Amino acid sequence: MGYTVSDSLGVGVGFAVFGLFAFAPGYTFGWFTNVFEFRRCRLATRIAAAVPISIGLSPIVAYSLWRIWLPLVWIVFGASGIACAALLASDWRSRKLGLLRSGRWVLGIAAGWLVVGALSLIDIQLGNRLYFPFSTYDHQTRAAFTAALTRDGVPPHNPFFFAGQPAPLRYHYFWLILCSLVNRLCGTVVSARVSLIAGTLWCGLGLLGVIALYLRFFGEKRSDQIERRTLIAACLLLVTGLDIVPILAWDAVGHRIVPTIEAWNEPVRAWISTLLWVPHDLAAVIAGLTGFLLVWDAAGGEKRRFRIAGVVGGGLAFATTAGTSIYIGMTFAAGCALWIAIALLKRWWRPALGTIAAGVLATLVLMPFLFQLTHGAADSAGTAHSFPVSLTVRSFTIPDLILDSFSPGKVASTWKTLALNAALLPVNYFLEFGFFFIVGTLGVRRIWREGLRNQAEWAIAALATASLLLCTFTKSTVIGPNDLGYVSALLVQFILLLWAAEMWNAGELGFGPLRSGRSAGKPGTDRWLITATLALGVMGSCYELCFQRTFPILSDMYNVEKVPWLSHDQLLGQRTFELRRAYEEMDRMLPRSAIVQAAPASGIGNIQAELYSGRPMVADLGDCGTVFGGSQEYCRNAILPRLSTLFDDRRPVTAKEVSDTCHEFSISVLLFEDDDPVWKDKSSWIWKTEPILNNGFARAIQCDAGNTLHAGSNR
Repeated sequence: MGYTVSDSLGVGVGFAVFGLFAFAPGYTFGWFTNVFEFRRCRLATRIAAAVPISIGLSPIVAYSLWRIWLPLVWIVFGASGIACAALLASDWRSRKLGLLRSGRWVLGIAAGWLVVGALSLIDIQLGNRLYFPFSTYDHQTRAAFTAALTRDGVPPHNPFFFAGQPAPLRYHYFWLILCSLVNRLCGTVVSARVSLIAGTLWCGLGLLGVIALYLRFFGEKRSDQIERRTLIAACLLLVTGLDIVPILAWDAVGHRIVPTIEAWNEPVRAWISTLLWVPHDLAAVIAGLTGFLLVWDAAGGEKRRFRIAGVVGGGLAFATTAGTSIYIGMTFAAGCALWIAIALLKRWWRPALGTIAAGVLATLVLMPFLFQLTHGAADSAGTAHSFPVSLTVRSFTIPDLILDSFSPGKVASTWKTLALNAALLPVNYFLEFGFFFIVGTLGVRRIWREGLRNQAEWAIAALATASLLLCTFTKSTVIGPNDLGYVSALLVQFILLLWAAEMWNAGELGFGPLRSGRSAGKPGTDRWLITATLALGVMGSCYELCFQRTFPILSDMYNVEKVPWLSHDQLLGQRTFELRRAYEEMDRMLPRSAIVQAAPASGIGNIQAELYSGRPMVADLGDCGTVFGGSQEYCRNAILPRLSTLFDDRRPVTAKEVSDTCHEFSISVLLFEDDDPVWKDKSSWIWKTEPILNNGFARAIQCDAGNTLHAGSNR
């Protein structure tokens, strides 16, 4: 269990150090600016607020300071940490947490998340087999980006493309900056991959914190039963849609195990899926929600300096949102634009002007990043990229099956598919939202009956409408998956979560006595449906939590259908174990700047290299990852033909070819793996060359400048 233990210790150290960026700045900012009347709040409220405020402020502050001079980052965050420690110590002596039973349960849920989250993401070692979780599908590229930030600074370079000189990274990497800073502080104890896990744990705490903030400062009931309402919302995080129904049907019909509940349809992700797969998107949502709440709270402030602090904090948080997830940033921009229009029409001047000012500040602060992002879209060959967003109707698996049944083997026309998708949107969203679809229906029914009664309800309606429109009728075109459609739903999911907590607490869902003077529906009639969707929603989250952790193990040890990117055989665990050992050994042998190049894999690339190497590559991710920066034309015409020749067995390779290729692309070591074609040819040149490292799954051959390979004459 050596790697499991070392990962666990690394996550613990990384989590503690991450507090310097994910807790201390928020507590210090709140105390000195008194946003949310911070100094008058209970200690528990201050602690809950500190995490989302930090997630909103730290990434953009770190980005801006690092661009100027890295030591400024350490000075500012170090001072913030010292101030936070002094303030927290003083506050702890004067105020105890004083939590009620519901509050202690929330604290228990937070502690439970830390344990479950860590165990879900670290490597599990079983003897000489090592298994990463299935969510590594999304994590491996971000581990490489984090390592690139640690290595290159801000702005970083694309770690998957090197054409004699690096290409600037075109990606929303603000959350990864904090992970990189933890990696820099802790060195080899907390690798880039482990720092990502530590950051994910803080994102879970940030989600609980921003839920408590909105229930406390945005809802009608303010501090009334705040701990009970927060507990209800925290428990409802485990409820997702009805994905478990089609997934179990798919499992039964196909006699297989589907490793994630999000695989059957264009997903509205479960909260547990968002946490484990795309924590940077969740960090962006937390930052955006915190920014909006800061501006909202500032509009009601009496003192000008408090209003200015709220608008400045909100603007910085909005900037973090866009730099952490550009698609979440677009969603909040659309929601805020709609809210500003409503506020101006109703002459609510303070909220409108405050939101406008925060948006202008965010744009100004983001200018260097936006310049890098947009100008990196044209590669060195001058190729222009298409507009990153287009119109559509949200995809639905069932229409595809229906159309295919009428015309097997034929591709249905686009308009027929779109029309059927549009007609079946209620069914699609009922399956994806489940319990929360019912909550939304009850909430909309109430609004239809009573109207929107105050500014808060108008603001919520604006944000929810923008989120729903974007996730329904737009798609991103940069890569195959519709990332914009996936993540833009998170904002309306959060709003439905708040509605559900308030309805449950008021007894409007049929659980417990009715505490309000109205009913959102007919609890006696609807309760069976609500209970069924709740149960199925919890089952879906449990399925996701279980199989995203265990599927690689099951795939390796039992006769389970193989996933192509994971492994084609039942040697995944042994291969991962030996490759991680190989990369650690090369870390001891080679300088950090040395390029170690494995076969440039297609699809999501060479997983073990991205997770454990922490080094730049000449090519990976298919077209050298040029979607993240670099010339696709140069990759296809110059890099891939030269590299693929070294790793395939189609023709003999001379020692001069190997040396010239290594010299041209500054490669220090070529790493050959057991599933490379050249590996299987025992007469190939790699078996006639002395390796610097060799095991049953990896063979490393040094080929840096000045080193001539001594291969056989027939190479």
